[in-house]
Amino acid sequence: MTNSDSAALEQTLSSFLGYREYALDTYWRPRFKRWQSLTEYQQQLIPWYADYLDQVHEAVICNAVFYEEMLSQAVIDWEIDKSPMQWSKPTITDMEKTVSIFSQLVREWSQECNHERLVLLKRLESFFNSTYPKSIRSNVNVLVPGAGLGRLVVDIVKLGFNTEGNELSYHMLLISRYLLNGGLQKNQLTIYPFIHIFGNHLNRESQLTGVNIPDVSVADELGGNNLMSMSAGSFVDIYGPNIHIKQSGYYSNTPEMRLQRGTNSKSKDVVITCFFIDTANNILDYIETIHNVLKPGGYWINFGPLLYHFENDVHEEQTCEFDSLTGAISNVRLEPVKGLELSLEDILLVSTTKFGFIIIDQEIRIESGYGKANSRSTSDSKYQCNYWIMRK
Repeated sequence: MTNSDSAALEQTLSSFLGYREYALDTYWRPRFKRWQSLTEYQQQLIPWYADYLDQVHEAVICNAVFYEEMLSQAVIDWEIDKSPMQWSKPTITDMEKTVSIFSQLVREWSQECNHERLVLLKRLESFFNSTYPKSIRSNVNVLVPGAGLGRLVVDIVKLGFNTEGNELSYHMLLISRYLLNGGLQKNQLTIYPFIHIFGNHLNRESQLTGVNIPDVSVADELGGNNLMSMSAGSFVDIYGPNIHIKQSGYYSNTPEMRLQRGTNSKSKDVVITCFFIDTANNILDYIETIHNVLKPGGYWINFGPLLYHFENDVHEEQTCEFDSLTGAISNVRLEPVKGLELSLEDILLVSTTKFGFIIIDQEIRIESGYGKANSRSTSDSKYQCNYWIMRK
């Protein structure tokens, strides 16, 4: 692990450790102070509010305990020898992720969001049943980039496939490792994912609802079949081609990575991108990488919206071209990270006419929530998702 990777890991560990005070400072203390500032008359109008704030406080502590239990295992799994006082300090973005990841936990590991996961899973099962007999599935290699907290990987392994997840975010990697390898029993843990949002609730109970995770025991479901693996790092860096893509923060130019990319070329039978392709700041890099890692005749299955994550990003990144044999660099420049947000039609056109993919199946405007387990919320936003199967 490089020094920058170690620092990033430490920042993530620090953010989880700091969630308790961050959440209390951000969500509870301002409201407690506001309650105290009310006149006695107004406090008597909502006499239950003090008890409600106590419940919010207790829910934050429960969430913090979940993170702290995960951390106690993470320092062992990741062989962290520094004390927490020596860890790199988290950024505000790191801290915000400790809040948003609760929606991801609900999306992937609760019974309440099973209906959301089935929107894709039923389509996958139908395709797999018509394409891969169960007797050969253990020899079919599936890649899930942007694997998040690992649930889709588990679901594909349960169908009998040799499945590798790939994830860049240390926030995701730390929690997914705990959930996948921690020996947790079904519904062993309770989290409170809705306490960070104070609007659009029908009642207080809606916000204070606890959610049990995980809704399956991974150990019991997979039974030690050794069909699951995870890789940590950039999808493009690990699986992309050694040509056509510029060196950047997400695509390195070391002999080791050039060798790894060469080894990974044409190694997968199926690539499943679920709520993933719009995370690219250059979606052409993603298409190049999918084409590179797939075997001839392999399948690219996509599901998700096109809400490009970098669409409003004002930052720039340093890029350069390099010789794939010698590593010699040229044309070093700063480029904006936004500005390449292709439409659905454009993606399909480029994939078929420039990369030779053949569209096998396609659906558009499939409604899907994402971690929307709270049925008592007055907000019901859903994503318009695109689904396709292409053959290389």
